[in-house]
Amino acid sequence: MQTEKPRFRVTTRGDVRAVTPSAQALIGGSNQQRDAARNDLPEFSGWRPNVRFAGTSSYRYDSDTVLGRARDLDENNGWVNGGLDRRVESVIGVNIRLSAQPRHTLLNRDYEWRMKWTADVQDRFTVWANDIDRRCDARKKLSFGAIAKLAYLSYARDGEVAAEIRDDKRGLTNTTNVLLIEPERISTPPELQGQEGPLLRGGVAFDKNGAPVGYWVRSGHPADPSPAFQLQRWDYIPAAGKTGRTKFLHVFSPRRIEQNRGISRLAEVMLPAKMLDRVDRAEVNAALKAAIFSLFIKSPGTTDDLEGALAPAGEASVDPWVDAYLNLREKQPVVVDGAQVTHLLPDEDVVTPDAGHPNSNYPNFAKFILQKVAGSLGISYPQLSQDWAGINYSSARALLNELWRSFLEDRHFFTQAFLTPIYAAWLEVEVANGDVKVPGGPANFYRSKTAICMSEWIGPGRGSVDPLKEANANNLDTAAGRMSSVEAILERGRDPIDVMAEEQWFLAERENLGLAVPNHNVKPDTATGEDGSASGNGGTVDDRDGDGKPLEDKSKKKAGAQP
Repeated sequence: MQTEKPRFRVTTRGDVRAVTPSAQALIGGSNQQRDAARNDLPEFSGWRPNVRFAGTSSYRYDSDTVLGRARDLDENNGWVNGGLDRRVESVIGVNIRLSAQPRHTLLNRDYEWRMKWTADVQDRFTVWANDIDRRCDARKKLSFGAIAKLAYLSYARDGEVAAEIRDDKRGLTNTTNVLLIEPERISTPPELQGQEGPLLRGGVAFDKNGAPVGYWVRSGHPADPSPAFQLQRWDYIPAAGKTGRTKFLHVFSPRRIEQNRGISRLAEVMLPAKMLDRVDRAEVNAALKAAIFSLFIKSPGTTDDLEGALAPAGEASVDPWVDAYLNLREKQPVVVDGAQVTHLLPDEDVVTPDAGHPNSNYPNFAKFILQKVAGSLGISYPQLSQDWAGINYSSARALLNELWRSFLEDRHFFTQAFLTPIYAAWLEVEVANGDVKVPGGPANFYRSKTAICMSEWIGPGRGSVDPLKEANANNLDTAAGRMSSVEAILERGRDPIDVMAEEQWFLAERENLGLAVPNHNVKPDTATGEDGSASGNGGTVDDRDGDGKPLEDKSKKKAGAQP
């Protein structure tokens, strides 16, 4: 049987194409193969990652290493530590506040009922969350806002956060309190290791649909050096109680469909961050050495004198002058303030190589690495490096818009997954105690739980790059109906109800004191006179000088234009 000869065709671009099947066999693959699946390209050489199952135990072993490195970066890398702090303070802040949002129409109530009910619930929750004895925290160390802040830090740095919702009598009518738990304490007990499978992975128990139903939690940290370490046990904590009230929270942002444990968001930038650490340390050490004033003293004598000085007693003779010099230097060493003095041996010399420090490329290299770190943390490079040079209004505004979307998305996901279940557990106790009334009575709380417990959380405000421009833009959008005043107030991190209550009180107090109602229709450029001093004329948009004659500027211009 005659074998077909391989035939090839070379395109005008220099690509080699197979014409016959035998030629295709020599090249490998198929003409229909995507470039992303080819192995003959140098860029893909040796790159054949396995398709890993996100829920396997081996995946968990990798995450333990990543977790340790993430925490080490937080503790020892100033850039990463500062970047995490910027992220936390932008998304959660120090005192995140509840904004209850019950669906009053589904509860057959009007909007007025909703506002009254919401005000009462929020006041009660605020008192519990800011209890001066910190009884909302199982360890009695943190307020609720501080619990949320620490929980989000764990979520952002470690990739996951865990907490148990407990009930303890501490002198409050509401017994709800929160116990934060290091996520690595969630693990499978040794006696159940052989049962790891679809219903139990990494200490998390699942039902047949893959929903978590409970958690095995170690009574202490695995790295606890206490002698009682051998006495630690594993406790099983159900995800919810008999009434459906949440008992254990385990929050992470999955990037795989069947993922059941979180991975640090720092995983992608650990290598470049560590590289920057090494380069930074080398540059600082080089600068330090360059700043030290060094003196080198060449010893007198010859090599023979040195041999005599180092030889055992009685085997060699030393020039008495050399011997006296050595004794003198031992008793009275040369000392110069701010200098390093080194004694050289006879015939020794100092040769210093040119290290090229400081490296002129270091700032660009550091900026490149910090941009990668900032991108992974979801913040901007100027926020991370505090380098605001070259930032104008347009770029700052675009930067703020991009970051704000990221902050809002992360805030909504985390608060709904972690804070809202705590609020629902707290509210269930309030309803059971009779302190909060719900339509239909306590029994209806469980039938309409979601409609009653829906909420939003007010975190730090958006901030502004140019307050005047943005205030004018908000006024225009509000007047045109493109946004509400409530939305504008929420962007500043305030509760609209609080703002209206404060404004009502303020106006009433001004009236009691005989003061006029404040005129908010004053342009900033009319607040000062031509000489820069405060004019105090109470001018408005139409009456700029406050003399009661509107549009005088236009009248003067028209009069000046007439011949």
